Amino acid sequence: MRNVWKVFVRDVRRIFAVPAAVIIVLASCFVPGLYSWFNVAANLDPYANTGNVPIAVANNDRGTSVNGSELNVGNQTMKALKGNHDLGWRFVNEEQAKNGVESGEYYAAIIIPKDFSADLTSVLQGKFTRPELTFYVNEKVNTLAPRVTQSGANALEQQINESFVSTVSSTVTKTLSKEAGKMNDSLNGTANQLDKKLSDVQSSITTAKNKVGDAQTAIDDSRSTIVEARHSIANILGRSSALSASISTTASSVDSARTNLSSFQQSLNAVASQGQAGFGALSGRIDGTAGAINGNAEEISGKVSASLSTLESANDALGDAIAAMESNSQFADSDALAQAKQQQSDLASQIDVIQQLNDGIPSSIQTSNKQLSDSLNALSKKTNGLSALSANASAKIDANLTGISTQLVALSGTVSGASASLTQLDASLDQFDKTLASTFDVMQQTGEALDQINDSMKRTQADFAVLRASEAWAGVKGLANVDADQVSAFLASPVGLTTREYYPMSNYGTAIAPFFTNLACWAGAFVALTLLRNDADSEGIDHLTPKQAFLGRWLLLMIVAALQGLVIASGNLIIGIQCNVPWAYYLGTIVCSMTYISIAYSLVMMFRHIGMALSVIFLILQVPGAGGMYPIEMMPRFYQMLYPFLPFTYGVEALREAIGGFYHANFWTRLLQTTVFALVFLLLALLCRPALANLNDLFNRELSDTDLINTKRLEIVGSHRNIMITVRKMLADPTWGVGVRRRAEKFERLYPHLIRLGLHLIWLVPVVFFAVMMIVGPGISFLVVWLALIVVVDIALIIIEYIHHNLPQQAHDTTMGAEGLLHSAVTAVIGGGMNAKETH
Repeated sequence: MRNVWKVFVRDVRRIFAVPAAVIIVLASCFVPGLYSWFNVAANLDPYANTGNVPIAVANNDRGTSVNGSELNVGNQTMKALKGNHDLGWRFVNEEQAKNGVESGEYYAAIIIPKDFSADLTSVLQGKFTRPELTFYVNEKVNTLAPRVTQSGANALEQQINESFVSTVSSTVTKTLSKEAGKMNDSLNGTANQLDKKLSDVQSSITTAKNKVGDAQTAIDDSRSTIVEARHSIANILGRSSALSASISTTASSVDSARTNLSSFQQSLNAVASQGQAGFGALSGRIDGTAGAINGNAEEISGKVSASLSTLESANDALGDAIAAMESNSQFADSDALAQAKQQQSDLASQIDVIQQLNDGIPSSIQTSNKQLSDSLNALSKKTNGLSALSANASAKIDANLTGISTQLVALSGTVSGASASLTQLDASLDQFDKTLASTFDVMQQTGEALDQINDSMKRTQADFAVLRASEAWAGVKGLANVDADQVSAFLASPVGLTTREYYPMSNYGTAIAPFFTNLACWAGAFVALTLLRNDADSEGIDHLTPKQAFLGRWLLLMIVAALQGLVIASGNLIIGIQCNVPWAYYLGTIVCSMTYISIAYSLVMMFRHIGMALSVIFLILQVPGAGGMYPIEMMPRFYQMLYPFLPFTYGVEALREAIGGFYHANFWTRLLQTTVFALVFLLLALLCRPALANLNDLFNRELSDTDLINTKRLEIVGSHRNIMITVRKMLADPTWGVGVRRRAEKFERLYPHLIRLGLHLIWLVPVVFFAVMMIVGPGISFLVVWLALIVVVDIALIIIEYIHHNLPQQAHDTTMGAEGLLHSAVTAVIGGGMNAKETH
């Protein structure tokens, strides 16, 4: 380390010994800062000058009429824009706007069409036509201008939308508030009427339910009466059967008398007496039966009349129940209602039929009784006549017997007719009883339906009470008191955005300062390595090794890097960027500057001119790949993969921490990650530089032959190791040199062909890739593969050239013999020592 420090102190003394050198070093500290300062200052707040960006606006709107009022949104927009200075609005006609954009006079143009107002208000007529603004932009004029002008167009569109929504919503809200007042009054009146109507319906349902119960009781009574009436009819029919049998017996006797008239003539008086006695008994029996029939008929008629009255009352109650069911929407179209109506119709028809039969019973019985009485009287007279005329001839007796037989036949028919009438009446009463049973079932269903209706009415009343107490009802009432201005303001901008900024940046220049500061530090590394010699000589220092020389010069470059970082950071702060932690900003800038100059110095010392080119390539990759200007997630996949392996990534983030404010230990973590890159490259340079010395020497000699490129050739201890290796191999195997010379001859024959192939590939690879790109389309992957192949070809050419340089030399060395080579190596080491000499 003593020699390292000696190299550093000697170099510092040399600088201060020459004033011009001091000026050059100071210049190398200030020049890189210009790159950062000018860019940061120019972008400190570019959006404050958007009022100078010319944008043309042409209004062709003809306006429209809305409810008798004229509306021209285009004119209103133009008036609003004249008071808007966010952009440089230019008010021209459509032709001037288009020509101005095409020529580059305006960055963009907005055309308001002639039907803009009509389309905008078409929503009020129910035939909505979306209004559109036409936006013209010239993207050739500037990269960011289209984005700025697009934001202006979006702002104009939003302003028009908000203005329209505010106006329409204000009008609608005022109308709604007015109608809500009317609705509120109407709702209150309707609510009161509904309460009264529900109460009336419930009362009607209760009354109908009571009538249905009464009707069911009456039906039960009527059915009992019908049962009794049918028993009486059965008794009458039984007596009628006995009467018919008596008549048949009498008729048989008369027929026998007529048959045996000749034999009965002698005892005619006896026969007459017997006939008179038989007719007397028959007359008594008929009178008793007729009296019983008349009594029963009157009793039946009375009971049927009472039942008919009850049925008519039940039918009326059923009609009331049907009316109640029809008034309720739940049963308006139900099967129960239809069945009740049909039952009411059938019951009415049965009542009419029974009424007609009941009215005909007394007259039928009276007629039958009269006919029966007349027949008996006639028979009695005939019998009396027979007794009185017992002396008359048999012809008269036969005539009288014939008349008696005829009357008996008539009497039998009368009795049969009365029985048929009673049988018909019994069948009608049976049908009537079934009808009453069905009616009772319908009454039962009707009562259940009325109970359901009553429960529904109670639920409706409860729901209505809940509705009147609900927020919705109160909301309807509250619509009458809505503030139209507040509603229109809300609808125009329904969502309010509250922005809470973490680590706020005061301006755009502050936001980009970390990126441009890192760029300036990398540029400072180029400046320092260009102005200062990269190799340290051994003047005044004994036994200086290559590593000591490397580290001694590196210390000087660290001082220059620290000064560069200090100057760059100071300039940015003077410009006025925001910085929450200034000392951290200074420290971060200095560390970044030292890191980048260490990387560039290591590459240059390992690869010389190629190292400088690699430093440039490294910088190019970091500009888009370190996330300095845009989030890395917006970059292509290739740069996202490179992102963690670029020192800019951590340098930019460290300076952001210093400018915006610390988050935990992020600042120190990023600084540590940045310095890791410096340590890695320094270690690679210390390890790989000796192995690459001959390759670098080859490049220097090849480039010096052009007389166009500055080159430096240094020879230090260790540069003749290949000779010693050759000596050891020849001593171990005397035939080894023959194989080397044979390989050298073979390689020399191939060398021209390999060089031509490499040169052809250098131009052929781009041509092939360009042709493929034209077919499948451009892409970052093509560029990466293209550059990778070019690098591979270049490396192959370097290896070929290196072999071409070393293999013939090695073959020549084998011709000198082991002793000659050993003498040459010792002479070179002793004569050269540690002194380095430079050749151009």
